[in-house]
Amino acid sequence: MKKIFIVFLLILASCGYQPLYKTDQNIKNLNISEVIYFGDQKINDVILSKLPFILVKNDASLNKLSLESKKEIKITSKNSKGQALSYRTIIKVKIFTLNNNGVILDQKMLQKNFSYNTDENKFKFKEYQDKIEENLINEIIEDIIIHLTY
Repeated sequence: MKKIFIVFLLILASCGYQPLYKTDQNIKNLNISEVIYFGDQKINDVILSKLPFILVKNDASLNKLSLESKKEIKITSKNSKGQALSYRTIIKVKIFTLNNNGVILDQKMLQKNFSYNTDENKFKFKEYQDKIEENLINEIIEDIIIHLTY
């Protein structure tokens, strides 16, 4: 049994396996001259703080990055009294890569949503909504990194 396990490890180690979400070295060397963003300020700040690029303001030959974000919270069902029973949070982010003349080189629309039930405790419900928003933003950040890498 040990021999089979050792052979399996040798085969796995020599096959060139790499994790899917491993950031490529090219993304770490991604230089951007300017970041332009519209929409929800909180979402944009979180995304920009977690994206792995270098901002070089004095080089006009580099590309620009533009983000447009939007958050929606919709009521998906109500009871007979008209009170909300369940919600859906939707976060949409459009990412554009622009050259120094403002021509769009690449664009991507990302959308994540999550449905959930209401809670009687308003404080816990607000914390739950904030956690859902944070998780959706992190999923979008992963998608942006994968898009910029490949």
